[in-house]
Amino acid sequence: MNESGSQSDLSSSQQSASLSRRLISFVAKSWPVRSFRRFLVQLTDFGLRDTVECLETRITDIETQIDVVNNRLSSVKETVWKLNIVPIGKQAVVSSNMLNYEQQVAENYADLSDKFDSYRRLVDGLIAIDQNMVVPACELAEEMESELNLVTLRHDIDADPVTAVRMARYLASKGVAGTFYLLHTAIYYGEFHNHLFVRNPQLVDWVRAFIVAGCELGLHNDAFGASQIPGINGAMCLKEEINWLRSHGVNLKGTAGHNSLPSYGAENSEVFLGRRLWSRQPVTITGVPLPMEALNEQELGLTYEGTFAVPQEDIDVELAEAFAHNQAGASIRNEQWMKQYLTENPYCQWAVDVQIWIVDCNKWVIGGRIDDRPVFHWDITLGDVLEYISTMPRGTRALFVLHPEYMRQ
Repeated sequence: MNESGSQSDLSSSQQSASLSRRLISFVAKSWPVRSFRRFLVQLTDFGLRDTVECLETRITDIETQIDVVNNRLSSVKETVWKLNIVPIGKQAVVSSNMLNYEQQVAENYADLSDKFDSYRRLVDGLIAIDQNMVVPACELAEEMESELNLVTLRHDIDADPVTAVRMARYLASKGVAGTFYLLHTAIYYGEFHNHLFVRNPQLVDWVRAFIVAGCELGLHNDAFGASQIPGINGAMCLKEEINWLRSHGVNLKGTAGHNSLPSYGAENSEVFLGRRLWSRQPVTITGVPLPMEALNEQELGLTYEGTFAVPQEDIDVELAEAFAHNQAGASIRNEQWMKQYLTENPYCQWAVDVQIWIVDCNKWVIGGRIDDRPVFHWDITLGDVLEYISTMPRGTRALFVLHPEYMRQ
């Protein structure tokens, strides 16, 4: 081969290498891992050198189109999903992908999270109490009479599906079925691109892991949170995700409302027919009416609602409205607010006797009413919780409300 031919060949090789790097960079950012690997296999057999100009033009066109789409989505990426990754009082760290998501959760909950061993101690302690029977939420909702205490472990997966799967597997190793609710407005679940909802590719793997562990899996209903996004019907979003989870093998029987009344002026459970707490029409931050009573649980095949909230028989509307507008005080780490929420709630009653919440690193709250007498214990330890559970009157219905991010270390 002559010198000029070698230089020409080298130039073509350099162009091919440069284009290969651009192709790989583009596909790596745009395709799921398994599709990317298949693409690399195909690229190996591709006559790249003979088609440099054609590919160069095509990739340039694609990159231009991506820039246009990214510009259109910039405002959405600035505003969507800040609410659900960060505990109250923390500043959001928003990422456009999942690469550093777990690190963000670890950093945001570092001061609040206990060690995972505390979850083991909780489960082992509950099993060791003879008068307890640990049941999933769907069975607690059946209101069956029992001489035993019925205890449900409800896991609201606001931010940490990885720890939630770990919890489900530990329960499986002990022969216990807990209940886990995936939050469909959380970053780990998916995100909106304009009006198109794109689920995280990892979501399917997490769903399968929960199914294999034998736990109950439901949706952490945030229909009214989704409704805050302009042009989005949160009720239809909830219905779509119920159907999607079932299409992947989930025997979904119930949902549990995310957040509380002050967040949206309504409980998320009020998206269901017959669950409106009192007559009013809350609106979104842009003035759009929330989809109150837009869905029928029976038609959706749902048998219960996992917050176990039911309307008060004689509601004091003035007190209920005041509670709804107390956004500044609405925090699970506010003693007075939690006492009112759990024991003297002005707008709902609870279809369980007591609720037990973890609200900080080894800080627990017990609240409810037994024999119509208020029960409230604030800032107690896990040891205190297990001691209380062991002394509950027989036949007590107890609901643990756990967030995996508080027991992840």
